Amino acid sequence: MKGPRLTLCFLALAVCSLTAARLAARWEALLAPPPGGGVLLRAQASDGEEDAEEEAEEEEYTSRETRTEAGTAQRTWRQGNSLNAEYRFVNFNKDRVTVSFSMKAPDYRRYLAGYGYTDADLAALKSWRESARQAAWQKGWAAGGKPAAERAIAGVDTEYDTRLRGLLRSRGMAMRAGNIVECDVPLIVKRNVDLMRPLAAALDRTSSERSWSEEDLVGAALSLVQTAVRYKVPPSREGGLHTGGLLPPARTLLSGWGDCDTKSALLASVLGNWKGLRMVGIAVPGHYLMAIRRLPGKGDVFVRYEGLEYVLVEPAGPAWLEPGTVGAATTDLLAGAEGYRVEPFF
Repeated sequence: MKGPRLTLCFLALAVCSLTAARLAARWEALLAPPPGGGVLLRAQASDGEEDAEEEAEEEEYTSRETRTEAGTAQRTWRQGNSLNAEYRFVNFNKDRVTVSFSMKAPDYRRYLAGYGYTDADLAALKSWRESARQAAWQKGWAAGGKPAAERAIAGVDTEYDTRLRGLLRSRGMAMRAGNIVECDVPLIVKRNVDLMRPLAAALDRTSSERSWSEEDLVGAALSLVQTAVRYKVPPSREGGLHTGGLLPPARTLLSGWGDCDTKSALLASVLGNWKGLRMVGIAVPGHYLMAIRRLPGKGDVFVRYEGLEYVLVEPAGPAWLEPGTVGAATTDLLAGAEGYRVEPFF
């Protein structure tokens, strides 16, 4: 009798293993972000323009003839082990401003490693899950048959979900409702405030020298990202790296370009060095901007969040728009049926 019972046991185990594999396939389809897809991208300029011009060559100053203000230029170059960028732009009060930013090449490489994920990253996580599922199934089956084995499998899948979300978060991304992967702009902002401190300090010194108001100071940072940093849409994938279509702030400065969410992250990271400023991100379909806590002036476009007014700021450019002014396309999106999502930065 031992032989037939043993055979039946193996058959039951095989059937249950097949069931587990099918459950895993369904879980995989629901959870894992498909390579090159399932990623929410935003790529709209403040005036509806999507700039396709090539990056400026090293050692060259470049300017945009289509801009409404004069004196805007940028330069990015490498000197020895240092990566450098210099920007010239005009503040809303008509002051001409020059600021610079630099990083050591090894620091920059480590910095970039913290953003985006690869198919190899996902493959390693899936490999762990398959090994853990097999071990959990065998242990669960021995302890309590199929019900215990299925509970063990569910535990592994929950841990996989946790690890996947942790991987994405460690690379500046998040999984939202509907298993859509997108860049986590508030997280990226928080990570980059300290790194942007030298740039903020340079603006602060200029503010003191020229007796700027707080509005002038905010305007200078906004003018920088709107006009001196060129508008260009990052690819959602670079080689094997899934980027989410966003450049982190240091890369934006050292490359000289970015789009709406890229520039919003840069601006908020700079302004985050002034502790009195409260800011939120504003996500609308296909676009991203931000808002600053202050009482709106006449004609200012603003949103309310937790009972307080936040004046909208349009970092994307290339349009030169003061705080409280947004592009026509943005106005339509804000009033659209899908509405907008508020993401607090600080």
